Amino acid sequence: MTPFVLPPGLYGIVDPTLGDPLEQARMLCDEGAAVVQLRCKGWPSARLLALAEACRALPIVVVVNDDVAVAAAAGLAVHVGQDDGAGPAIPFGRSTHTAAQAAGPGGAAYIGFGPVFGTASKATPWSARGIDRLAEAVRVSPVPVVAIGGITADTLPDVRSAGAHGWAVIGAIWRAPDPRAAIRALAG
Repeated sequence: MTPFVLPPGLYGIVDPTLGDPLEQARMLCDEGAAVVQLRCKGWPSARLLALAEACRALPIVVVVNDDVAVAAAAGLAVHVGQDDGAGPAIPFGRSTHTAAQAAGPGGAAYIGFGPVFGTASKATPWSARGIDRLAEAVRVSPVPVVAIGGITADTLPDVRSAGAHGWAVIGAIWRAPDPRAAIRALAG
């Protein structure tokens, strides 16, 4: 089995409430994103598996959000939450919110850290962590750090200067008047 390697750059997240997720994945791939995460909350496993298998054919790293069984069946990595227990037997990323969590990712291949800024894309009990906490997470994490939460083309220079390996984005892409241009601006 080839080891999982998370490429640096834009980690685009599809959102089926804002468009067709397969078309979103293709657009992310076409416009220069490094990774696409399939976040399809509430979808039945069979429907998510069909999407995962279709996306696996794209020349981009694909990660399934939360559903370990679907990720394993499709031969993909999975992203799990901080409270999801021990890591799965497939490559995975883990959500983190503090430097202590970032320092001990529990076998994850990468971590997501945030929310860095305020976000409307996902309900979270965590307040915005900010650039200083992101930089601290990058310093203490033994694995690549993907910043998440409220990242836009305007805030991307600060995220990159904090040392983030990647940056996960939903709203600044799918709510933009021109999603393709937004992806290009965030992928650069």
